[in-house]
Amino acid sequence: MALVNGGKLIQKVFEKEGVKYIFGIPGGHIYPMMEACEAAGIKFIGVRNEMNAAFMAEGWAFATGKPGVCTGTAGPGATNMVTGAANAYCNQAPMILVGGKARVCEYESNQLQDFNTMDVFKACTKYARQIPDGNRIPEYFGRAFAEARRNTPGPVYVEIPRDKVEACVYEEDTVYLQDTWQCETRPAASQADIAKAVEMIQNAKMPVAIVGSGAFWSDAAKEVTEFIEKGNIPVFTRNAARGLVPDYHPLAMCIGSDKHPVCAAALQNADLVIMIGTRTGYTLSKEAFPKTAKILRIDINGSAISDQLDIAMGLVGDAKTIVAQLTEAMQPGDHKEWVGQLVESRDAMVGFMGQAFTSPQVPIHPLRLCAELRQRIDKDTIVVIDGGDAASWGNMLLPAMGPGQLLTIATGSFGPLGVGVPYAMAAKLAHPDKKVILLTGDGAFGYGAMEYDTMMRYGINITTVILNDSCWGMIKNSEAKRSGQDKEFVGLYLRDTNYEKLADVVGCYGEQVTKPEDIGPAIDRALAQDKPSIINVMTDVKIGFAF
Repeated sequence: MALVNGGKLIQKVFEKEGVKYIFGIPGGHIYPMMEACEAAGIKFIGVRNEMNAAFMAEGWAFATGKPGVCTGTAGPGATNMVTGAANAYCNQAPMILVGGKARVCEYESNQLQDFNTMDVFKACTKYARQIPDGNRIPEYFGRAFAEARRNTPGPVYVEIPRDKVEACVYEEDTVYLQDTWQCETRPAASQADIAKAVEMIQNAKMPVAIVGSGAFWSDAAKEVTEFIEKGNIPVFTRNAARGLVPDYHPLAMCIGSDKHPVCAAALQNADLVIMIGTRTGYTLSKEAFPKTAKILRIDINGSAISDQLDIAMGLVGDAKTIVAQLTEAMQPGDHKEWVGQLVESRDAMVGFMGQAFTSPQVPIHPLRLCAELRQRIDKDTIVVIDGGDAASWGNMLLPAMGPGQLLTIATGSFGPLGVGVPYAMAAKLAHPDKKVILLTGDGAFGYGAMEYDTMMRYGINITTVILNDSCWGMIKNSEAKRSGQDKEFVGLYLRDTNYEKLADVVGCYGEQVTKPEDIGPAIDRALAQDKPSIINVMTDVKIGFAF
């Protein structure tokens, strides 16, 4: 009979679920799990802050479509993961957060790192449980993986007291390890409802499809592409679905946000909006939808179908399955003139910004930086975007070349700065053969600066381009617009810091760029390195994001 501890049982579940990495910081309360996983080939990536560990787990989910795993020891180790959990909850991203806990006999006796973290995580996860018995570890962790992926995905939190992770049990006699915890059935729509939806689609003269995170988590790239191609329907992708239909596809228009004028105009003129796995909110307001347009909505969550919008029809079920049903049932569509109008509008937008793309000004125009980046993004590139103005420019202008190839702070409404570095690290670990380029603001960069030490320890090679305006620029410009004057603002000024010199300290590659003609060559040199790199581009704070 094999005598194993709780850490070994957790490892067995992780192995069964295909977990490759755990992101976190070592701690005594969780060490048996870390040790067992490392021995079994599940790599522990030791970061410098548990918040970044949580963002890495979320980034892994965005890059792979599968739950990422992070861990923090008891007390502050666990609470440091809360922001990442909250972001994943708002983004509907599946991830497993493992928290340590004091021994049961130590509860509420002022012992080291004993704190009621369970109530904290209940507010920002789909599922939060403490392991009551070591024998039941596989049951609780298996259920956690199922909950993370079930219906609308999201983060789950499992807490294990130290005595449960340390204690040994006789595996064969007392532990039940299921073969699977996840039902693979994908809910479909009835044939009658499919027929009604198809009639609506085929009667439309100016349809558009808005595709969001639900389609990405459903792994519906092939199905969505076949649907829009058969119907000749222009598509706008958003949130985790950016790149589900690559931006180079002839029917892909731009980001699915009413902040983009092409998308906003398309919505106002459309007679049918097909919403696939997406919600209204911060970047897609309900006001963007005209009363004259019919709305066909597809979502796994029945309660979300009519949320904030008057819909003509809703199909509750799995995006992959329902979109395939629609494609099979409908006849080829012909919207050549309508698609041509949108393409013309999109190209006119690019032309409108063309002068800025080649701007010789110093400090550097943000659009000149984005233009140089665009030239270096291909089908083997993952783009990660973080920051304020940097994120706004980047999300509008940098292309998503495939599913999981554009990871951004703008995936949801929570909007925490600092996701860029950990997202990029996770993306590189998930896809080591792809180049990973991070565009970030100088303010956002500060959240993850010491993770460049982590990159060097684990050989994680990314290229970071900093849009450095020496300021919390988005706030400054918005406050200047609100007050009608550019004045001294409180707490908004950063220094002209030579962030590229951080690279020297930890052994990375770094350059500062002050002239626009030097941007491209500097990025090329960075991409040619076999180690992480930082390109610090000095930009003009007076040019805030505006369309």
